[in-house]
Amino acid sequence: MSDQVEQSAPVEQPQVQQTQLQLSDLLLCAQAIQLASQRGAFRAEEFTQVGGVFDRITAFLKESGALQPAASAKPSSDETVSNTATE
Repeated sequence: MSDQVEQSAPVEQPQVQQTQLQLSDLLLCAQAIQLASQRGAFRAEEFTQVGGVFDRITAFLKESGALQPAASAKPSSDETVSNTATE
């Protein structure tokens, strides 16, 4: 048996690219949820979960200033989330 220990070159770790999420991405998600619900993409039992996510996204966008609060307390079904994000 050989008593020599092989030394290998250090293994380089691949660079991990950080994922970036912007307000415009969340605005697009809210618009996609709205469009999908208008087109009947969700079953009735899914509305609670989907609506909860939509409410949290739009609340975050309003707090960040990317989405202007509606004048009325409840938006009508004809209203859509509009792109008012400032870049």
